Amino acid sequence: MRITYAMHVNWRWIRQRPHVLAEQLAQTHALSLLHYAMYHRQHRAAEQAPPFPARELRRLPERVKRLGAPLRALNARWIGHQVARAVRAEGSELLWVTHPDFAAAALALDGLPVVYDCMDDHAAFDAAAAPALLAAEQRLVARADLVLFSSATLAQRVAARARLRRHEVVNNGVADSLLERAAAPARAAAGADDGPVLGYFGTVSHWFDWPLVLHLLDALPGARLMLAGPLETALPTHPRVRHAGVLAHADLGAFVAGCDVLVMPFVVNRLIEAVDPVKLYEYVAFGRPALAPRYAESERFEPWVTLYRDAEEALAQLRAGAAAGTDAAARGRFLAANSWRQRVRQIEQAIGAGRAGQARPAAAPNPA
Repeated sequence: MRITYAMHVNWRWIRQRPHVLAEQLAQTHALSLLHYAMYHRQHRAAEQAPPFPARELRRLPERVKRLGAPLRALNARWIGHQVARAVRAEGSELLWVTHPDFAAAALALDGLPVVYDCMDDHAAFDAAAAPALLAAEQRLVARADLVLFSSATLAQRVAARARLRRHEVVNNGVADSLLERAAAPARAAAGADDGPVLGYFGTVSHWFDWPLVLHLLDALPGARLMLAGPLETALPTHPRVRHAGVLAHADLGAFVAGCDVLVMPFVVNRLIEAVDPVKLYEYVAFGRPALAPRYAESERFEPWVTLYRDAEEALAQLRAGAAAGTDAAARGRFLAANSWRQRVRQIEQAIGAGRAGQARPAAAPNPA
């Protein structure tokens, strides 16, 4: 099947759900990628090109988008035009989209099957953009033949505010390359005053719980926090907070080897409540003790991840060792059941069921 895969992040951004699903689908389908242009080279986590035909979608830079709703609407129309033109040129049989920004393209391609992979509550990122995003989301989910949700919370939330035709909850997963990974050995302490090294890899943005982190560092004088990933907010000035830069996914193993406890210090707000955290699947795969806030979507990771409700419980868990589950066989079964390969099988079954129920023609290619 010929798939046009339109994703709202650049391919060279840190590896996320859209990257993995594109690679998996490309193993059995003729996939062409459309991805947002990146305007800040320092955010790149990889230099390699996508392993399939790809082109960047041009749009107004982030600093211009902040000027208001009219420019956001113009951006959405411009993106929609680019996607629709590419789909028609390629004779695609399915359009896969990852964001409400692509609603205009989906609506312009009447008769073409559309899959919307909803990985976040996008309206919860930006209060100013929320009304326009919610309106676009309603149009997109009403048009889509299948909507995939990364979490049950997200599915329930969108179903309450928009009309869904068909949907499926497909959680995030763990990469095949991590499935057979042995648990990392404990880091050797440098001395008696060497406290725990807390490690975090991923985007550092407004959902990062700095009050909690600084409380932990103050309460544990020898502790350090090591960060790896793009910075969307300024780091606090603290002698024991260090940033290793943006790392390629293949380099995370070496980063993790220098950490005692992997942490996911997120503020549990409306955005995070709907997140099925890819990070925790990866933390389990690395086998390090891990610490994360307790909310509905994180509870499935016990006993592999230690969960906390507030700063004092997080501190108590760290002092107790924040031990991960030690049953290697059970850990392996958990990872195998939650692999990206299993997720794609679920997706293929859902797409196949829809195509069997209602066949639609491919988009007619341009004659020239």
